[in-house]
Amino acid sequence: MKKTFSISIFFFVFSLSAQAPPPKVEELKEYYNSSFKKSPLLTYYYKDVNNYFAPFIGTWIYQNGNQTFVLRLWKVAQKPVYPDDPPKAYVDELRGHYKLVQNYGSANEQTIYTSEINIGNSSTPWPTIIMGNSPIRPYEMSGQIYDISQPFSQARPLGIEGEFKMNINQSNFNTTTWRIKLPMGIYGTNQSTTFNIPTNITLTKVN
Repeated sequence: MKKTFSISIFFFVFSLSAQAPPPKVEELKEYYNSSFKKSPLLTYYYKDVNNYFAPFIGTWIYQNGNQTFVLRLWKVAQKPVYPDDPPKAYVDELRGHYKLVQNYGSANEQTIYTSEINIGNSSTPWPTIIMGNSPIRPYEMSGQIYDISQPFSQARPLGIEGEFKMNINQSNFNTTTWRIKLPMGIYGTNQSTTFNIPTNITLTKVN
């Protein structure tokens, strides 16, 4: 009986010691800091500790006549960073989708285009089309966006990649600038470089 009890205690203690420790929390900006020194023995969670994402979360719109561009943003916390399995790092990320509609909010609202579609010709929906990942300062956000508002093309299955930037107006926190530009690089003559989604507007937060 005493021997069985001792073995049970041994396996209980061993199981506790075998459990992986929780990730070490670091400020999100360190994920993009090439000078940040990481330990190969630790798993890291690069967290939005300052809640810089918070002012951006919600629905933003831009109206032009009877057409309205609608941007919806949300936060995904502790997203695994691949390809490591199990992950050696986790990161907070701002995600989003957009659409252009006619007669926004009315009974006869019609969608002109939306990013909430399947990826290419697959049956897998886009989980997000916006990756906001650089909240280095309050009320400023930048990241990647893909313009998939035009018909699918094998030449550009991910649409047109862009870099977006948002700057919330600190005298009116319900408005923000919205800018999109092409990433730096050399583009071939067969590559489309013209965005169909708005690239230089002011958005208003509605919820």
